[in-house]
Amino acid sequence: MASKAEEASAVQPLTGEHADKETNGDAVPAVEDNRTVGLKKEVTLLNGIALVVGVIIGSGIFISPKGVLTWTGSVGMSLVVWAGCGFLALLGSLCYCEMGTMIPKSGAEYSYLYEAFGPLPAFLYSWTLALIIRPSSLSVVALTFARYVSQPFFPDCEISPIPVRKILAATCLALTMFINCASVKWATRIQDTFTLGKLVALAILIIIGLIEIGSGNVQNFKGSFEGTTSNLANIGLAFYSGLWAYDGWNSLNFVTEEMKNPSRDLPRALMIGIPLVTIVYLLTNIAYIAVVGGHGILNSGAVAMVVGEEKMGPVAWLIPIFVACSTFGCVNGLAFSGARLVFVSARNGHMPKVLAMIHKTRNTPMPSIIFLHVIAMIMLIPDSSEFSTLVNYFSFAAWLSYFAVITALLYLRWKRPHAERPYRVWLIVPIVADLAALYLLITPFWQEPVESTLALIFIALGIPVYIIFVWWDKTRHACTGFCGRLTYNMQKLFNISLAEDTQDPEDTLFED
Repeated sequence: MASKAEEASAVQPLTGEHADKETNGDAVPAVEDNRTVGLKKEVTLLNGIALVVGVIIGSGIFISPKGVLTWTGSVGMSLVVWAGCGFLALLGSLCYCEMGTMIPKSGAEYSYLYEAFGPLPAFLYSWTLALIIRPSSLSVVALTFARYVSQPFFPDCEISPIPVRKILAATCLALTMFINCASVKWATRIQDTFTLGKLVALAILIIIGLIEIGSGNVQNFKGSFEGTTSNLANIGLAFYSGLWAYDGWNSLNFVTEEMKNPSRDLPRALMIGIPLVTIVYLLTNIAYIAVVGGHGILNSGAVAMVVGEEKMGPVAWLIPIFVACSTFGCVNGLAFSGARLVFVSARNGHMPKVLAMIHKTRNTPMPSIIFLHVIAMIMLIPDSSEFSTLVNYFSFAAWLSYFAVITALLYLRWKRPHAERPYRVWLIVPIVADLAALYLLITPFWQEPVESTLALIFIALGIPVYIIFVWWDKTRHACTGFCGRLTYNMQKLFNISLAEDTQDPEDTLFED
């Protein structure tokens, strides 16, 4: 057992000029270049706040109110759930603050699970997120973008034609792919701009609601808690609907390596961004209730458009345009953070090495960005209704990963009590957050066992994939020649190279 001094000295940033032990069979000829290649520290506190707010506020606030109200049964309880969802997101983000400053690497859950529990849990997370959760989320939000952009041009149709939506969704994905490949600054500036745009859109809705209340129209709030469900499982599903709108609170942890001062800015960005989103969400829902009431929310799939049509008259078309801006910013943020997960996973030998490469002059993880967008575009081919079902299946997987990370925090508190923690959360916070996550894992099995079981089956399929393609030496050596030549050709074609700080997967922050 290591002494306290040894444990303390074992904590050091991952640097690295190490050979890739886990992929030692896949030797890749180096493309010589004297310039430093790596992810640059360009994400400021303002960029961080914009990324958190921009990724969280996407399409959820415009479509989730109906689900929350359906499961709670009353407008009063729905507001309680929206506030509770914000509180849970804040608790989770505080836990992620400690993990992100203690393990200052991009990749969020992947890096934390790798450090705490080893490569297999990390691989299962990256397998699920990179191939299903993040690409399908990109597709769904891009389709929402397309629906709102196209709707003003089809005023006589309840929903614009599917081919038009798919073309616009693919265009949205192509634009975010180009922006993220071209420049980190471009991506962050786009994020800042569209975050401001979506806040303006929500501000319009909030002002409409406040004017309505100020005019004395408060009848929709009478008997606010009448009809509230007493079924705890239904309350859990209401939280599921609301938390989907808050999803993305962990997005900043995916880009920790690119923050200028993560120890200072990561906690600040999360503690500013998430309460800001919670306040905006509560005021927006109050506006919805004030204008159209509970019945109006339940009878509309796009309540923001109904509010605009009732109160904005000839300029009601501004609402779908602003919602489109909101969703475009969300797609950009999802792509920015998700590509870093693919990059880190490939850097540790859990995906093809080419995905761990960076453009030499742009300093962006171009291959991983393209990889993520191509899968998302492929997912546009089936009927769009399948995507919502797919996302519902794997919402369970997302909360499983949150539960695992918070458990990892508690484990590392016990296993490595003397590790350097620039930010240390109160112990009660991860305990409460872990119990809440556990409840949100049990509830779907109770109400929707088929979907949750399918999610577990997909995650479990990653185990044989890991054994065959990552762990088993014979398989890795068998593809040495082909993979090496392919990677070398990709380097030359796209002007990419391995980052100089590429890590050895066995070089962790903590050593026994």
